Amino acid sequence: METLPVALAVRDVEPEDLPGLQWSGGSAHLRAVAESWQRSLEGEVVLVCVEASNGQLVGLGGLDLSKDPVAGELWMLAVHEAWQSLGVGTRLVRALEQAAAQHGRTSVQLSVEDDNPGAAALYERLGYREVGRRRESWPLDDGTTFTTTTTLLRREL
Repeated sequence: METLPVALAVRDVEPEDLPGLQWSGGSAHLRAVAESWQRSLEGEVVLVCVEASNGQLVGLGGLDLSKDPVAGELWMLAVHEAWQSLGVGTRLVRALEQAAAQHGRTSVQLSVEDDNPGAAALYERLGYREVGRRRESWPLDDGTTFTTTTTLLRREL
């Protein structure tokens, strides 16, 4: 993994960030980001982005605090394609882990699609271990639902 000599800041997502996050998914995904932002106002989730010193948003991720009082669920993790393998994902995951600890969680978990070996390798390097498998689904822009099998990973904080 390379790193860039560019300042990166992890901060809360704001509604005006949505246009700068279009790279992270289609319109259904951006609607989910907007809904997650609303949930962040209610304290159910933490939604952050990684911003480069030039103002470009290069990472996105969420921490769901509503599913489990012990384990925070990391989800919606995305790194801009041009910024992958440069340390952005590590920075993003570590910031969300810190937020989980600040909210009293003793572990975090996430799921990774079977066809995403790069992300799986990152999570393994960061100390995540497989604890199971599950079926997941989410809406697509064309109105259909995408269903896949994922590996559930967990890390104690």
